[in-house]
Amino acid sequence: MPNMRSEVSKIGAPWHTCIPAAALALFLALLAASLPAAAAGSAVDSLPEADQQCLGCHATEGMKKDLQGGEALSLHVPGEAYAKSVHKANGCGSCHSEVDIKSHPPSKRDIKSLRQYSIERAEACRQCHEDAFKQHAGSVHAVRLSEGNPVAPVCTGCHGSHSVTPMTAYQTCVTCHSAALDAHQKWLPNAQLHHEVVSCAACHAPAALRMIDLRLYDTGTRTWVSEREGGARFDKLARSIDADGNGLDAAELRTLLGEFNRDESASRKSLRGRVELRTGVEAHRLAEKTQAVKVCESCHRAGAEPFRNVTVSITGSDGKPVRYRAQETVLSAPLATAALPEFYAIGGTRSRLLDVLFVLGLLGGAAVPIGHMLVRLFTRKLLKKGTGGNRPGNTKDRDK
Repeated sequence: MPNMRSEVSKIGAPWHTCIPAAALALFLALLAASLPAAAAGSAVDSLPEADQQCLGCHATEGMKKDLQGGEALSLHVPGEAYAKSVHKANGCGSCHSEVDIKSHPPSKRDIKSLRQYSIERAEACRQCHEDAFKQHAGSVHAVRLSEGNPVAPVCTGCHGSHSVTPMTAYQTCVTCHSAALDAHQKWLPNAQLHHEVVSCAACHAPAALRMIDLRLYDTGTRTWVSEREGGARFDKLARSIDADGNGLDAAELRTLLGEFNRDESASRKSLRGRVELRTGVEAHRLAEKTQAVKVCESCHRAGAEPFRNVTVSITGSDGKPVRYRAQETVLSAPLATAALPEFYAIGGTRSRLLDVLFVLGLLGGAAVPIGHMLVRLFTRKLLKKGTGGNRPGNTKDRDK
């Protein structure tokens, strides 16, 4: 029998040196797997060098500043969340212009409380969102804030700070108003459906202008359809279909939807209608709940204000809706019923042709039994008239 150790030495390294090498390789593999995602091509890598420098400290978990009264201000900024936020293009310095990197961190900064800090930091939002501040000035939230209400929301209370991403009004509002659905179910018919298809501000900002937004929806995954990263297919496709540029009509809307359903391997796409505000900034004009829209006819009548402005939309790659104008007639055109199987507002979206067909169908259904009864009645009279001379009691027949 050949010597096993000599045979191994012919193949490669001695057997007793292979075990430490394998253990080292396993250790390195485990170490690499335990490193943060940021070390291997994360979203943070795409940030400017200055922002990465800030995150070098502020991405540290548990970083905080102790305040008076036992409060603690979190100084932790989640790097991945910030890198995916709508503010990533602005850079840290755009909101924190008071920070001098050469003397940072300052030896002392007087922050009385978390509440005071939140109110002061909201002023940084005004630099870019002055229009929202103007809308917010007369809102119920601003009134509560001026009264010193300790829980009245400021900008960061609704929108967050370093991880701001597009969210629907409902997702934002229920953060504080978690009992809203239960409260509406006490007086609003089908409250769950209203919460799904009507933006909160559409009723609670009564002075704002509303519209119907028909958003592309994936019926298989039950999610809103989104543009692919870096793509702009929806807008280009809508513009090419709407050749005259006067907004999508019913036929053009069907063509657009057909293009998104061309891929047979994917689940079917449809359109779901939502009552939204025409401009998102008007959502800051929230009034007292006593002034909220509670009259059904505001939407449930022919020619109601929301139905006079219609858009078709898709969720953009950045999470924001990308909208294209449609003609208001698409909501009631018979040709669009296939594209809008889940959208119908009682009294608001009326198709005259469908109304006529319904009446004709109703009359046709009623005509069958009525006609049957008339025929039987007429036939019975004819039978009586035709056989009346042959009855035994007829004197004319006896005389003959």
